[in-house]
Amino acid sequence: MRPFVSKATPPRGAGGPGPRRRAVGQAGLVRVRAPGWGVPRTVFWPVPNVDSGLVAFRRRPPPDLEVAREEVFAVVDVAFAQRRKTLRAALARWAGGPDVAERILRGAGVDPGARGESLTVAEFTRIARQAGAVGSGPRSLPR
Repeated sequence: MRPFVSKATPPRGAGGPGPRRRAVGQAGLVRVRAPGWGVPRTVFWPVPNVDSGLVAFRRRPPPDLEVAREEVFAVVDVAFAQRRKTLRAALARWAGGPDVAERILRGAGVDPGARGESLTVAEFTRIARQAGAVGSGPRSLPR
């Protein structure tokens, strides 16, 4: 798939974990790259006020088949449900308390003081696996 996008989109989408990154590239589930630029504004009508470019998406295999996708994305949902929260605070209700969340995070090799945007899919997967190992839940975002 090679869609046209604003020229600012590929660098954000192709970036690794960190602030202001976009989930697709960050997650590592797809490889995002900008194979070509120089799409002139004049090919569009009406002429936009932004430069455009092509991006290519290539699907990657999931990082761990031992953990259900739903369990991993439940952790992702909880981690991003509230802005500017540490993982210990963000996962507290989901895990059954802040101390349990910290135990899960440390068991997964993840800093409890980190924020969700700094993690890779592999780290979210380790958190989901560790939560299953300690029998924590629920496995979905509280509504």
